[in-house]
Order: sequence, then C-alpha cells, then structure tokens
Amino acid sequence: MEALLISLTGLLLFAATIGALPFLYAAWRRARERRSDLQIWRVMARRGVVADESPATQAKLARAVRRCVLCPSIEQCDGWLASGAGGGLEDFCPNATVFKSGRV
Repeated sequence: MEALLISLTGLLLFAATIGALPFLYAAWRRARERRSDLQIWRVMARRGVVADESPATQAKLARAVRRCVLCPSIEQCDGWLASGAGGGLEDFCPNATVFKSGRV
C-alpha cells in the first residue's frame, strides 16, 4: 500500500511538471525575445491606467503582469502599440478587462 502511494505521488509530480512545461516555455521565450519593457506598462500608460498602492490592487496587478508575461499574443500587442489604434485590444489581450476601468 505504501509503495502504491509513493508511486502515485511520483506520477502526480511528473504530471504536474509536464503540465507546467508550456507555461515555462512561454516565459522562457518571452524573456529571450524581450526587446523592451513588458507591453503591460506601455498599454497602461497609453490608456491612462493607474495603480494605487493597496494590497488588493497590487495582487490584481501581479496577476495582470503574469498574464502579460505568458501571453501568446506578443506580436499582436506590439503591432497594436505601434499602430496608435484606440480599439482592438479586446480582440487579443487577456488583460483587456483590467484596462477598461482606468484603474487596476
């Protein structure tokens, strides 16, 4: 029974590691290809979004930064930022709802 429990625990750890690989790859690719600051800071500046110092806001901002780091739409975002377009962010950005209110 104990051997079965150890085997199952090992299998679960292996599965969790394999499941995390796509996210780790995306973060690695993002760090390797980054030419400037994260797009989230430029989008926030362009949209006039401000973040206060409250713990709840900082937690929300941390989640938004994590989504930005792991976002598969880096090229679309760079294109949107370069275009000067006002709309269209909602079509590809996982943080679009965060930017709508004008505050994080």
